[in-house]
Amino acid sequence: MRLRFLFPATALAGALVLAAGCVYVPPVTQGNYLKQSDLKQLKVGMTTKQVRYLFGKPTLPNPFETGIWRYVYYYKPGARSPAHLYRLTVFFDNGKVTRFTTSQPIDKAPS
Repeated sequence: MRLRFLFPATALAGALVLAAGCVYVPPVTQGNYLKQSDLKQLKVGMTTKQVRYLFGKPTLPNPFETGIWRYVYYYKPGARSPAHLYRLTVFFDNGKVTRFTTSQPIDKAPS
């Protein structure tokens, strides 16, 4: 009679021990989402208003460098996947884009 309950109890205990090691780690997303289509629209000569419309407020505002806006996008899909970090720096002069740099080629950015 006891053997009839022993197997299900052992199986349940084993399943609980195995499930304790399987922890779901949700994806982590931080910063401004830098889409490939938006990066392709960024052009020299655009106004600050147009850039803010495309990307939103800068992630890293610096009160000492008002002519430089920095955007950062960080994405980690899960526990065992590598993290992705994208950076965009936009340089302004008299309220217009003079140049911009990206940490990766535009075609490698998230779509």
